Amino acid sequence: MPRRPLRSGLAALVAAVLLPALAWAQDALPSWNDGPAKQAIVAYVAEATTPGPAFVPAAERIAVFDNDGT
Repeated sequence: MPRRPLRSGLAALVAAVLLPALAWAQDALPSWNDGPAKQAIVAYVAEATTPGPAFVPAAERIAVFDNDGT
């Protein structure tokens, strides 16, 4: 039984998983308009997750999501 279809299927699966992740890495909030709010949030997350004076240990991080559009 030939293995080429399996390899190309595996390659397609890997590409389908990795390409969106690479795009997200370039723009952490792609659906947001560029502006001061987006820049402030991205900067805060970078400071809170990078060792330094503003670092917050993972066990102490809390995320709250509000999906009602406000």
